[in-house]
Amino acid sequence: MTEVQNFMLVVCFGCTIGFLIGTFSIMVSDGIHYLKKRMRMKKEQKEQNNE
Repeated sequence: MTEVQNFMLVVCFGCTIGFLIGTFSIMVSDGIHYLKKRMRMKKEQKEQNNE
C-alpha cells in the first residue's frame, strides 16, 4: 500500500467514525430532551387535573 492510499484510508475511516460518533451523540441528546419534555408535560397535566 502506498503512502497516498494509506492516507486516504485513514481519512475515510476517521470521517466514518466521526460521523457515527456525532450521530450517536445527537440521538442521545435528542432522547434526553424528549424525555424531559415528556416529563414536564405530564407534570403540567397532573397539576391541571388537581385544580
